Amino acid sequence: MIQTYLRDQLDWDQPFKPEEYADRRRRVREALQAAGLDAIYITNPADLTWLTNYDMIWYHLTNLTGLLVRADRDEDVFFDGPSHTTIVSTTPEIRECVFTPYDRPQAEVIVEGIAARRLAAAKIGVQPWGYSPHATVSDDLRARLEAGGATVEDHSFLVEELRFVKSRAEIAVVRRTAAIADNAMEEARDAIAEGVMETELEGIIMASMMKSGGGYPGIRTMLGSGPRAGTHHSPPQHRRIRQGDLIFVDFCGCLHRYHVNVNRTFSLGEPDPRWTTLMDNSAGCVDAVTGGVKVGDPLSKVQEVADAYTDKVGLRDYVWFVGGYSLGIAMPPDWCGSHWVAPRENLGDRVITPGQVFNLENQFDVWEDWPGGSGAAWIDSFLVTENGLEVLSRLPRNLVVV
Repeated sequence: MIQTYLRDQLDWDQPFKPEEYADRRRRVREALQAAGLDAIYITNPADLTWLTNYDMIWYHLTNLTGLLVRADRDEDVFFDGPSHTTIVSTTPEIRECVFTPYDRPQAEVIVEGIAARRLAAAKIGVQPWGYSPHATVSDDLRARLEAGGATVEDHSFLVEELRFVKSRAEIAVVRRTAAIADNAMEEARDAIAEGVMETELEGIIMASMMKSGGGYPGIRTMLGSGPRAGTHHSPPQHRRIRQGDLIFVDFCGCLHRYHVNVNRTFSLGEPDPRWTTLMDNSAGCVDAVTGGVKVGDPLSKVQEVADAYTDKVGLRDYVWFVGGYSLGIAMPPDWCGSHWVAPRENLGDRVITPGQVFNLENQFDVWEDWPGGSGAAWIDSFLVTENGLEVLSRLPRNLVVV
C-alpha cells in the first residue's frame, strides 16, 4: 500500500502544482471522450511522468507499470511492483496504486484491477508504440483484456498529442532547461584543450547540469573530435583532443525530464577556412526559418524553408541531416518526440501552435580530407510563441575557435 506518512516528509519542490496535473488529467479525459474510449492504460514512460511525476529508471522489457485513466471520472489508478513502494509513496500525484505481486503475471493482476472497476467490457486504449514493455508483454495484456470482453485499440500517441503543446508552467521549465544547456555547453567549450579526453568533456557537461539542478538526458552526450567529428550518433571515447581538431558536442539540457537540444562545433586552433565557410553559411538557416515560418503554418514548412535555404547556399552535397522533431518530457533511451518537421509514417503534419517546442538540426559530413575533422554541425531548439519561433539558445552557431 502507499505509505502516506512519507508524503508528509516531502521536503523538496515538486516540478508543478497539483492544479497543473489535474488539468493534464482533464485534457486526457476529454481526448478519451473524443476518441470514443472508456479508458486508456498508459505505459509510455514519458506519458506517466507527464501525468504523475513518476520518475523511475528501470523500465525493463517485462515491465507493465502503467496508469489507468478513465473517460468518465477523475479516478486514475496506478499499477506497479511492490519494489517501487517508496517511489510511488513519494509521488503525490499517484493517488491510488495497485501493487502487482511478483508471483503472478502482471497482466493478469492489471486486467483484474480493470475489471474490478467495471471496465471489463469497456473500449480501452493501449500503447504498443511505447519503449516499455516488450511486444510480447503488451500482446499478453491485450489478449487478456479481450478475453475478458474488452475492445482494445492502439492509442499510443493520444497523450503525446497533448504534450506537444506546453502550458505556461511547462514553458517556464523549458526556459530554465535551455539555460542549463547553454551553461553546460560553455563549460565544455572552456575545457577544450590539447590532451583532454572526449570523456572528460562529457563529465564536465553532466556535472554542470547536475549542479544547476538538472538531470540525465534521455540519450548520452554525443561527442567526437578530429576524425570522429562526423560520427554524429556516437558517445565520447578515450581519444585525446589534438591541436587543429574540430570538436562536435551534442546533448540536451534536462530538467524535470524536459529536454532542450543544443549542438555546437568547436575548433582547437584556427580551422581550415572551408570549415568556417560551411558553418557560416549554414548558420543562416535559423534566420531563414524564424523569418519564413509563422504561427498557423504547417509544421512541415520548417522543413521546406530549411531545405530551400540549404540548397540556396550550396550545402546539399554535405548534408547528413537537416530537419527536426518535437521535444519535451522524455525518458531513456531517447529524447526524440514523434512529431517531425518532415512528417513520418506514424503521425501526419501539424499546425504550428504557441507552446510547441522542437529542434532544428544542420549536420554535415565532409569526406574530402579537410584538415581537422570529418563533419560539423549545429542544433538549436525553438519555442513557439504568439510572435513566432523563438530560439532558445543564446550561443553562436558558427564554428567557434578555442
